[in-house]
Amino acid sequence: MQFKTDSIKKILVIRYRSIGDILLCNPTLAGLRRRFPDAKIHLLIDDIFEEILYNNPNVDRLVLNRRNKENSGLKSDLETIKEIRSEKYDLVVDLQTGPRGAITTLLSGAKIRAGHPYRLRNRLCYNVYAEKASPDDHSWRIQFRTVRPFGADWPKKPELFLDVPDKAIESARGRLNKAGLMFDRPIVLLHPGARVQVKRWPAVKLGLLSRWLVDEKLCAVVLVGSEADRDEIKAIRKASGYALPFFTDLGLLELAALLKISNMVVCNDSGPMHMAGALNTPMVALFGPSDPTLWTPLGSPSITISCAPMECMPCDQNNCVREGAHCMTHIEIDEVKLAIERLGALI
Repeated sequence: MQFKTDSIKKILVIRYRSIGDILLCNPTLAGLRRRFPDAKIHLLIDDIFEEILYNNPNVDRLVLNRRNKENSGLKSDLETIKEIRSEKYDLVVDLQTGPRGAITTLLSGAKIRAGHPYRLRNRLCYNVYAEKASPDDHSWRIQFRTVRPFGADWPKKPELFLDVPDKAIESARGRLNKAGLMFDRPIVLLHPGARVQVKRWPAVKLGLLSRWLVDEKLCAVVLVGSEADRDEIKAIRKASGYALPFFTDLGLLELAALLKISNMVVCNDSGPMHMAGALNTPMVALFGPSDPTLWTPLGSPSITISCAPMECMPCDQNNCVREGAHCMTHIEIDEVKLAIERLGALI
């Protein structure tokens, strides 16, 4: 498609979800800002992720898709599309790649619609195609290739952004104080969660690691997760032999604040892993079925540990053929201890 870039004054970027994907789209937003410094850049996300875009300098406005019990997925998407059409965007960039983002792009009313032509459906929805991805591309590079046809230059390094207001820091410190932490020793934050079970390191191993951190490294260990992680957190505390403080009711900014004030994070491949990276908190990241080439954390000093290759990898992460002995169970505690010591963040 032929287009004039000087006619692009209003841009919508679509990245509905999730935490890691949204954080990793910031290099693309920054690239658009450099390429179109006078254009208005709006970002469409599901409203539950609003807090991680707090104060982002590359976004002039968030377009929030509001999903709740009263507003079903289809209904909220249709209402959002109606709002998008009223904005009369010159360019819509779809970073979502799935049917939801592609259809939103097609119905946006924009003359220029860009995205990855992975399937026939997508090719019909876009009239500008992203550069073809390379096999060794990280996720942020795959997203950035969507704006390369508009002359966006590759950054020297990917720019991540996650701002944490002072109020959230104060709230996090207050929670830790209330839990009995005195800030007289290094804080290690353990996040046992992940989107699917086969991406989670076993709770017993996390518990034994916690005991080592408390007894031998003289650290304060804090557990964070969602309400769905309560049973796992209970198992970690039992295996550790300590009544470790834990939080399962954190908002995204409160979680970001705890990640920021911690000395180190140990986590699975998950959204909080990418949050820690954006905040430059040293971390040990544990990978099983997902590909570290695609998802390794950016930003902070980190060590990524992957299990040894297995014949079933990569997998769809939903239907493990090795129940009870999936790839994450093959990561040994001593490997994680060595990574923590190598990282040198604990003094």
